[in-house]
Amino acid sequence: MELIVAEKPKVAEKIAMAIGDKVEKKALNGVSYYEAVSSTGHEIVVAPAVGHVYTLVERERTRSYPVFDIEWVPSHQASKEAAYTKNYVELLQKLAKKADTFVSACDYDIEGSTIAYNIFRFATTIRNGKRMKFSALTPEDLQEAYSDCSEFDYNNAYAGETRHILDWYYGINLSRALMGAMHKAHGYRILSIGRVQGPALHFMATLEREIRAFVPTPYWELSVQIKETEFIHKKGRFLVEAEADISLDKTKGTGTVKEVDQKEQEVQPNPCFDLTSLQVEAYRVFGYPPSRTLELAQTLYEASLITYPRTSSQQIPPTIKLSPILSALGNNPDYSDLVKKIQSKKWSKPVQGKKTDPAHPAIHPTGQKSSLGGPEKNLYDLIVRRFLASFAPPAKRERNRIDIDSGGELYSASGSRLVEPGWTEFYGKYYTPEDTTLPPFKVGEKVEVGSKNKAKKETKPPKRYTQASLVSELEKQHLGTKATRSVIIDTLLKRGYAGGTKSIEVSDYGIKVLEVLEKYAPEILDENLTRKMEDEMEAIQDGKLDKDKVIAEGKEFLTQILDKWKKNEAKIGADLADALKLSQNQANLLGPCDKCGKQLKIIRMKDKRQFVGCTGYPDCRNAYPLPPGSFVQPAGKSCNACNKPTINVKKGRTRYTMCIDPNCPSKADWKKRGTNEKNS
Repeated sequence: MELIVAEKPKVAEKIAMAIGDKVEKKALNGVSYYEAVSSTGHEIVVAPAVGHVYTLVERERTRSYPVFDIEWVPSHQASKEAAYTKNYVELLQKLAKKADTFVSACDYDIEGSTIAYNIFRFATTIRNGKRMKFSALTPEDLQEAYSDCSEFDYNNAYAGETRHILDWYYGINLSRALMGAMHKAHGYRILSIGRVQGPALHFMATLEREIRAFVPTPYWELSVQIKETEFIHKKGRFLVEAEADISLDKTKGTGTVKEVDQKEQEVQPNPCFDLTSLQVEAYRVFGYPPSRTLELAQTLYEASLITYPRTSSQQIPPTIKLSPILSALGNNPDYSDLVKKIQSKKWSKPVQGKKTDPAHPAIHPTGQKSSLGGPEKNLYDLIVRRFLASFAPPAKRERNRIDIDSGGELYSASGSRLVEPGWTEFYGKYYTPEDTTLPPFKVGEKVEVGSKNKAKKETKPPKRYTQASLVSELEKQHLGTKATRSVIIDTLLKRGYAGGTKSIEVSDYGIKVLEVLEKYAPEILDENLTRKMEDEMEAIQDGKLDKDKVIAEGKEFLTQILDKWKKNEAKIGADLADALKLSQNQANLLGPCDKCGKQLKIIRMKDKRQFVGCTGYPDCRNAYPLPPGSFVQPAGKSCNACNKPTINVKKGRTRYTMCIDPNCPSKADWKKRGTNEKNS
């Protein structure tokens, strides 16, 4: 009997239905599995895992550090939250007793290979292992993967195991070191830092420091109106106002067209998405955070609608038959006209990007029928249109630049318009036009110069990262994996090291944690160290490096860091505690006191009472009550009715924003409403 193990229940069902001539669904303790008979007549059982059903733990539980004595155990033994995995492990153990061949059908990446490897070695006694490799969950892809089974991918699994062990070593030990230092100085608080978290926080905080230290420089910009079009002085920025005034005075009421530069430019279509470019584009178009995009893409993959999303590739290899996919998409009324055009023009080769991935192609639709709504439909439409656009020819843009001389001062205006839509017709609403049409001009033409304007402006600091640009930066720095980068960002936000919905701002607390690490353990922040480890894991995948050597080196290096840390634990704790108090104080500030002008602040007492008080106490006793039994935070804006600060209130599932003043006119109907409710 062959035991085929899939990573998720939905995938197990699809595999069974694709490769079995006769399929019977069965269940044990609520977990479904499938018995099938292949065309050759031998018995197959397809059973699911549910992600990682084994995890790393200490052999003997401690709270100290450093700790390196760890082992793999079933996840349900390590965490109550993983209790649901118990029935899956027991099912796999029972089925394995009857099987003589193990087939890994988990995702073909190092995480999927690790999941399968742990089941193979811990839940079974089978020694004959094989591997199904597929990038889509269509019947055709799964049948081909099954008939072309290869040897078990040990190197992939070894790389995955190495990553898990090193991440455990660094994450647990460094986080315990941080929390241990904090606990001695302040009390318990969840803190974390890790092999990739450290460098990620480092370059985020480096940018934040640059922004905070930025001193704007004033400059002046000159412009004139000609034929209802704004022309900007060719010099751009005048750093001395007097020079701008001289140039503006020299500018006359008429001018002469000195140059008309007109060029046609081809704009190439973009290749199909890899995961990072999909996350960046979905954020731009829909505002989806990277973790949400990955979640939606995984749903589409498990529904057989797109290929495997955790890919670094922007290429579709020639072995993938694209004509049937196009024909299937042509049956969808949303894409039928676009597909007909591709087929009638015989555009058969999509544009290929530079990035590759030996395991999986670029993300593209499978052509399977879909009935989607909401965010899933949005993301699917984006992927399909990017795929269709990759077949189309370049777009053509006409770019114009007009230079006009007025009194010896040169002014310029630029325009651009789409003259041939090319691939932009296929990308549709996701293409952002940049059309600026200029009126006609001829070289030597005399023109009337309208209003002249001098505008004072200031240089601006660098832009902060968004979640999408941060994922892109992590990839560029070769930090983390395509699957973990969004998780790293979520962790940094959860720990309070950074915040923000659109742009990510590193908090004072995050800066202070970084300063402590820079002072006492700068190695943790070194992206070169993390990058070296990533390169070593790739070498393990390629069979060029031994996993035990990489693990031993990582352990030795970490031990040196932690030895130095322990010697300074008291100082580190004091610094972290000071940073936390400062951060908490700032997080509770509401705004100026209406009585004395100092800061109003949310004050929380040990007996759980809370109120708004003034930092000028006892000289100023201005105070406002807060709703009991609720969690309140500054809303960051003033009341429209009385201009006092407002707060966000959360009590159970109820959430609302209100003014701190109980007598505010905005609450005039609150008492009426309460009276009416009592009377009714």
